[in-house]
Amino acid sequence: MESFWLCDDCLFAAAYEDYSTLSLYYTTDEIEKRIAGIHLGLVRLMPISADFDPETGRGIRTFSPLPCDGCDSHLHGQRHRFTRL
Repeated sequence: MESFWLCDDCLFAAAYEDYSTLSLYYTTDEIEKRIAGIHLGLVRLMPISADFDPETGRGIRTFSPLPCDGCDSHLHGQRHRFTRL
């Protein structure tokens, strides 16, 4: 199976369709662009399913310098594994 590592923004978008945290870091114009980028990236990867366990930490990289496979963000941070169905 093919796996992908998603940033927190893509995780919340894929799992909950929630973009509310973007307002903490971006202006209104930037938020619209960011949502569009996240959406395009996730559509390209679909169908995907979460492949991580928050209790054991399996499938979670707490700090990764690698870009997000969804939105291609190069910001370092947490990544969660998803698998293509």
